[in-house]
Amino acid sequence: MNDYVEKALANQRNGYNCAQAVVCAYADAANISEADAYRMAEGFGSGLAGCQLTCGALLGMAMVISLLNSSGKLGDKQTRGQTYKLIQQGLKMFETMNQSTQCAQLKGMGSQPMLRSCPGCVEDSVRIIEKLKNSCVCSGNMR
Repeated sequence: MNDYVEKALANQRNGYNCAQAVVCAYADAANISEADAYRMAEGFGSGLAGCQLTCGALLGMAMVISLLNSSGKLGDKQTRGQTYKLIQQGLKMFETMNQSTQCAQLKGMGSQPMLRSCPGCVEDSVRIIEKLKNSCVCSGNMR
């Protein structure tokens, strides 16, 4: 298991929501404080603010890829298309692995069978980041 997976899973065990677990694992690498990462991701857990929509771990993945790929230059749109492409790739990879990107379906809400546990979704999201981060155009900004 790699360090980011271990950190993200430890974060989740310590009460972070799925989005926070993923984003906070990469805070240092993305040149932001863990406290800022925690605050930024707070509303994205449990499928976007508890609404059981897109998986919070996936939303965390999207935030990390954005942090790693964006030029960070205000008003600059040069990296946006690449960021969207990488996030779309990540979503497709996750859906192929788990049959859904929706929190309620993944957790087996209602009469549906559980497709993937929350810790499993966190682990998968981090592994996807690891596969995609070398394609980030600004990943040289990583610590």
